[in-house]
Amino acid sequence: MPVTSQSWLDAQNAVLGSLLISPELTPRVMTETAEQDYSGACLTVYRAIRKLFLDGIPIDPVSVANALSPNYRGFIMQLMEITPTAANIDSYIRLCREQARVLSVREIGNQLVEAETTDAVRHLLEQANGLMVARRTRKTVNMREALQSFMDRHTQEAKYLNWPIREFNDYLHSDPGDFIIFGAEPSTGKTALALQCAWHWAKDMKVGFFSFETSAEKLFDRKMASIAGLEMQRIKKNAITNQDWDRICLETEAITSRNLELVPAAGMTTADIRAEIIECGYQLVVIDYLQLISSRGINRYEQVTNISIELHNMAQSLGVTVVALSQLSRSDDDHTPRNSDLRESGQLEQDADIILMLKLEKQSDPMGARKAFVTKNKEGELFMMFLDFDGKHQLFSKAQRSSETLDKYVNDGKKIKRLNRQAAQAVGEQMTILPDDYKVPF
Repeated sequence: MPVTSQSWLDAQNAVLGSLLISPELTPRVMTETAEQDYSGACLTVYRAIRKLFLDGIPIDPVSVANALSPNYRGFIMQLMEITPTAANIDSYIRLCREQARVLSVREIGNQLVEAETTDAVRHLLEQANGLMVARRTRKTVNMREALQSFMDRHTQEAKYLNWPIREFNDYLHSDPGDFIIFGAEPSTGKTALALQCAWHWAKDMKVGFFSFETSAEKLFDRKMASIAGLEMQRIKKNAITNQDWDRICLETEAITSRNLELVPAAGMTTADIRAEIIECGYQLVVIDYLQLISSRGINRYEQVTNISIELHNMAQSLGVTVVALSQLSRSDDDHTPRNSDLRESGQLEQDADIILMLKLEKQSDPMGARKAFVTKNKEGELFMMFLDFDGKHQLFSKAQRSSETLDKYVNDGKKIKRLNRQAAQAVGEQMTILPDDYKVPF
């Protein structure tokens, strides 16, 4: 049924009428609706009820009428008369909020017709995208519900984001809605690693790869090097042999079956990315890289801070995993990467659920091994792992050497336990065990 102003007015009347009939519904109406869901006389009544509620004054038709001018007494009685029952409050609230949003979007549509600049259009579209994400209603969980949820969740096999480097799965346990950051200095391979991950994840979910600096063609060329085992130099020089084409043909089905979409994203805002996620149904998105997203702010710090907050909120509100690449501040020394190295805003460190950083093992060997540091991991340990990088085929793999955990708390704990065992052993070796019947002199 098309939404009209009259249907929105009827929904407003029903919500407020239900509250006046059953004042115990007041806390619920106050938390699940807001001023933008009302208009005209209903907005005035809603504001009066909210003020009484915040002041701790009991809500009833008399107290509400006394809080308003005498002209509203008849309107309050009319609200109660036209509302048949308060039992349908769920439906009334839903209709009131939905119709308020639809009418707001229609108004934005009218303004779009008259917009004369791309900036004005972008601003209006951001408003529309925000309206299309419904506000969440407040949901409390009592201990019985929490226990039941715990039993349901932990009697099933745990399922987390599966990583292409198998050993990562022992440490990284990521759920939908997480915000993950890949950090690295330029030319370290973060785009290649992100593309390898996106390809792997697209086997089981729909993935969008938003590229702000590399064309879809160049990204696909990189991926073909690893899929078909072609050397990047031959691809770049268009020197593909007949044998190469045969291998490509053999991989055609595997390539076309991957649910991965490459999105040229230059000039996009976080609102644009949100709209694409909703329209295309992405379950995971990779953003290469976040400092290139267009954003408001008077300086770079404020802009990147806003980007971080918006990506974090987008991941949580949509239940979509967001993997964003970030540049690191350049450093002359060869220190272990820190979260504070993320360029241009400390907000990135605060918002991320997982931070993974790549660093060359030897700065003088750009084609050599990398060190992968996980410097933030809300659901697990911090660690470091050596990775081999096959530049010819744009492919990362765990290095053929033992990986090591760098979480200093874990290491310190293990060291203390080892020293305690050694001390206990040394004491045991020095002590003479006396027979049971030995008399101790006093």
